[in-house]
Amino acid sequence: MGELLLFLLVAGAGVAVGLARGGELAGLADPGVRSRWLALGCLAVQATVVVLPMPGAGGVVLLVAALATLLGIARANGRLAGVPLLALGLLLNLVVVLANLGMPVSATTLERAGIQVEQPAPHRPDAKHVLDQGDARLGLLGDRLAVRPLRTVTGYGTVIELAGLFLLLQHLVRGSGPFRREDGTAHDVNEARTVPWTTWAD
Repeated sequence: MGELLLFLLVAGAGVAVGLARGGELAGLADPGVRSRWLALGCLAVQATVVVLPMPGAGGVVLLVAALATLLGIARANGRLAGVPLLALGLLLNLVVVLANLGMPVSATTLERAGIQVEQPAPHRPDAKHVLDQGDARLGLLGDRLAVRPLRTVTGYGTVIELAGLFLLLQHLVRGSGPFRREDGTAHDVNEARTVPWTTWAD
């Protein structure tokens, strides 16, 4: 459950910073966000598929479906702050998972994270990962980062995705607070901080 905790910590930090900058929790219910509940479900699948008891490549199929769905939702919400960054991370994760039929991770990285590995190490340590013995495609995008306090591993794509999630939640929370123009009049912060992303949103 370490990866789920990582997502929750980043999400909590984004909300907290938004509140500290004058926003309100009501901003999370912004009606301009499309398919929010489906997106939350897919994020939960992505974060927990590692602990699901699924034989063979079942976990990978579920992970690919979640990542692809999230990319579609990101396209529909492309004008929101943080979404382009979130989508980039999703895309990197999707590409490496498809290239290897699983997220590559080395036994050394698992051990650094405090995760016990059977000996000999199995080809699929869990429902999400495949063992990288130096032959993984796009191995740089695999789960190469050990997060020992949470007993989990992550990759650069997920770090980018989490950065986008942090910015998005901060933006939504701040969207319900006042934003002042230079002339002193107030308007919605969503109007002021919307990030154009024509390629995705049109």
